[in-house]
Amino acid sequence: MSKIQSLSRTAAGALCASLLLMACGGGSNTTGSTTGNDTTAVAKSDTVFIAKMQFKPATLTVHAGDEVVFMNNDVVAHDATALPDSAWTSGKLDPGQSWKLVADKSTDYFCSIHQVMKGHLEVQP
Repeated sequence: MSKIQSLSRTAAGALCASLLLMACGGGSNTTGSTTGNDTTAVAKSDTVFIAKMQFKPATLTVHAGDEVVFMNNDVVAHDATALPDSAWTSGKLDPGQSWKLVADKSTDYFCSIHQVMKGHLEVQP
């Protein structure tokens, strides 16, 4: 057997072992794990679309630690700002722009540019 064939078989074997290890859960998981008695929740991502002067959905229920993406699909700029204290704000989002929030508590929010636009974020433990 030539050196090249030997190296190819070694590389193929290493690749197969790596794929098998990842398929069995031995690879790294950057969003959380549930191994043995560990019940660490895996954070997920939800999207609030901004379109036709509305937040869609108007009410979104997520778990603490989940990511909420505000995506402006409208033809004008908008923002998302917490009510009543502006504890967080996306800042101005031009059409096509998005902003991410890690949800930590329930809150109402609105668009400070178009104050008739309102939404609610319900955060469960």
